[in-house]
Amino acid sequence: MASIFQFFNSINISLLASLLFLGVFIWYAFAIIYHFIRFGIGVIPKLLALVFFISSLILFTSATKAYSQINWPNIFSFLHSFLKLY
Repeated sequence: MASIFQFFNSINISLLASLLFLGVFIWYAFAIIYHFIRFGIGVIPKLLALVFFISSLILFTSATKAYSQINWPNIFSFLHSFLKLY
């Protein structure tokens, strides 16, 4: 019984949330690309799907990199000092 509690205590919630978000994002991107390619007539919808896919990967990568470089203790100390004024 104690091993079950140790397992649940060792789970990283932020990792699970980011993996869930990534899965939803990939599903959403796939659905848009699939519908552009499947139901589009001609070359233009296929090019739009390619542009959407590349731009969504670039946006996701840049947002992930920006989020990983945030100095959270500095932001929390700033918020604490800011909220102390009011």
